[in-house]
Amino acid sequence: MNNKKLSISIIIPTYNECKNIPILVEEIFQTIAPYPHLDVELIIVDDNSPDGTGAIADELSKKFPVQVIHRSGKCGLGSAVMAGFRQSSRALLGVMDGDLSHDPAVLPGMISKLEECDIVIGSRFNPVSQMEGKWPFFRKLTSQVGVFLAKKIANVSDPLSGYFFTKRSVIEKVSLTSPGYKILFEILVKGNYSQCCEVPFIFRSRKFSTSKLDLTEYLLFFKQILFLGVRKLMRRPRTPSPR
Repeated sequence: MNNKKLSISIIIPTYNECKNIPILVEEIFQTIAPYPHLDVELIIVDDNSPDGTGAIADELSKKFPVQVIHRSGKCGLGSAVMAGFRQSSRALLGVMDGDLSHDPAVLPGMISKLEECDIVIGSRFNPVSQMEGKWPFFRKLTSQVGVFLAKKIANVSDPLSGYFFTKRSVIEKVSLTSPGYKILFEILVKGNYSQCCEVPFIFRSRKFSTSKLDLTEYLLFFKQILFLGVRKLMRRPRTPSPR
């Protein structure tokens, strides 16, 4: 077994996840318990959930290594992740959804892969990955279109995953500005890294909540696609002119 201590903060943005967050926290710490080299803390960033998610997170912090950030309202998933990054003092960072869709079973492997990769992505589109249930037609369509466009820019199979881990050095001195839900995409375009790995996992069906995505989030994402696409084009080395 690996004896090198890997200390990581996992950021979990929440909004109305009162039934999910206790289950998720228990699952995470049960999963990593057999791996003493993994030193994991959770940073739950709650956007003033009307269902009391923030108060439940505070109670969980009395039993588990959990920090809680309470924000005044819905400010966007991207900004929640960045708030968690700022709160952490650790060299390794991760992001998970709070709705139980991201299976913690692959956590030990994903975190350990940071010893060889700068970014580790939980990919929904790996041939081995599985997706429970069926998505509504509109969500499936927008996801497929979004992934198709983002892959042209970021060159990984799932550049829009919300389940990923990274070294802090990847984002140091990088201005992350995304207010929307696809901050990984911005990190892939702007970050300082040399190797990116993708890991298959089971994308689970939500049990006690619904998607937080709305028209505003989709518009923010397509604005992000345009901005980061232009940015990448401008950074490409120019082809030498014929002499």
